[in-house]
Amino acid sequence: MTINELLGVALKIEGAGYSYYEKLSNVSSGALKDLFLELANEEREHARIFEEILSGFKDEKNLNLNEEEVGYLKAFAEDVIFPKLTIEKIPTSVKEAIKLAIEVEKDSIIFYNDIKMLVPDNSAIEKVIEEEKKHMKKLTLRLREDDEFDIYSEGSKI
Repeated sequence: MTINELLGVALKIEGAGYSYYEKLSNVSSGALKDLFLELANEEREHARIFEEILSGFKDEKNLNLNEEEVGYLKAFAEDVIFPKLTIEKIPTSVKEAIKLAIEVEKDSIIFYNDIKMLVPDNSAIEKVIEEEKKHMKKLTLRLREDDEFDIYSEGSKI
């Protein structure tokens, strides 16, 4: 696998993240809808950043990638990240939808940190990592709000 293929996996992660947040925004309202739309748009911007990085590697060969590391990254994306993002039925509970989103953001950060070590100029990837951390913070704060709300109700629904 080449760096192009790994960056292609990153593009797919961002595309699937966009799709997940867009689906959630379509069934949400108010501030929750705004949050999911904001996150979807940011995932689209991350995909654009990875496209730019990819364009810089059009003529690059393998960059002496460690096959074991590359195999781990590919398996991590395919077995851990994508199954969470490509679910057919999104959670109907706000709490469950946000928990799943937090897991995916966390897994994406792990994946991008590993890719960052393989790419010579990794400042753009570092920027995406920082933004994914901000997503986790927004989602965690929202989850705390819903936890407080759930104490007094039978559970929030999207």
